[in-house]
Amino acid sequence: MSGTPLDFETVKPNSDAQFHDGLLFGLQSSGKLVYYNHNGQEAFILPANIVPVTDFAEQRAVVRNTDTGLFGYINTKGNIAIPCQFASAWGFSGGVAYVKQNNAAGEALIDRKGNLVTSLTESFSSEFYFSEGLAMAYAPNGSGRIGYINTAGKLAIPYKYFSHSRPFSGGLALVENSAGLYGYIDKSGKTVIPFKYTSGGDFSEGLAAVQNAKGKWGFINRKGKVMIPFMYDNAGNFSEGLAHVYNVSGKVGFINTRGKLVIGYQKYNSAFSFKEGIALVGISNPADNTKDKYGYINTKGELLTKLIYTRESSSFSGGYAVGVTDLGTGYILNKL
Repeated sequence: MSGTPLDFETVKPNSDAQFHDGLLFGLQSSGKLVYYNHNGQEAFILPANIVPVTDFAEQRAVVRNTDTGLFGYINTKGNIAIPCQFASAWGFSGGVAYVKQNNAAGEALIDRKGNLVTSLTESFSSEFYFSEGLAMAYAPNGSGRIGYINTAGKLAIPYKYFSHSRPFSGGLALVENSAGLYGYIDKSGKTVIPFKYTSGGDFSEGLAAVQNAKGKWGFINRKGKVMIPFMYDNAGNFSEGLAHVYNVSGKVGFINTRGKLVIGYQKYNSAFSFKEGIALVGISNPADNTKDKYGYINTKGELLTKLIYTRESSSFSGGYAVGVTDLGTGYILNKL
């Protein structure tokens, strides 16, 4: 642990409690929203009328001017990079951000300098999270159907999929059909892996976890070929060559891309993906999450910390993570 206990609580739902661009967005016990640096100090002091709104993404974070109620963006030094001139604003992804302009100009996508990229000629119900050039959007008729829009502000893939569809990853997106089955489409909207799975995950490192009709999980490649047999009760995505999987007893282990169990099933029943060679694992108590006990392991499965953290603790990013011990208290962890 580095430093003293951090006055920190996750800003929900606008933050994932991880360092982004070297900065951590947090809520102090006083109600003040701040960005911490790796030393646990406030990275910069914003003017009294400028309030943080989001994590940093692509070197920009959304802020609000409390005098005008308008939104803009700061850079990682705390300076205003794009003036507070928008009625609403979203985080950057894929080099663009959605804004609703404070005039008759309407909605638009802008770049990191605040320049107009696209004026939206139609309104979309979307989080405007662009992954591989496309973002999920919801049909305007309230049907709940999902399609995908591009950064030109056009509907690139029609509204024909359902609620548990996913963003693009590895060139493919997991989508749900009207029967509740899952398959994968490419960025042209073509179905490349048939709808025959009862659940699934994103493609990562060439593989995706999918669940068959018997409730078991295995892994397929981009052509739909089964590469790791259906033998797990649950499974996560591959990250840094490892994926967490669950056995019939609900215990978690980690396999490599060949399906070999490289970190055996231990006492843990909950895990997150490896990031920078370290993963958060724990003993979760669904009946009382105040009794959850989490810690960090290395790629050998060795416990690097005590099991003293909660599941709200973060993964490592840029050599640092946040271990949350209880509501309002956290510690900045480093890899040294």
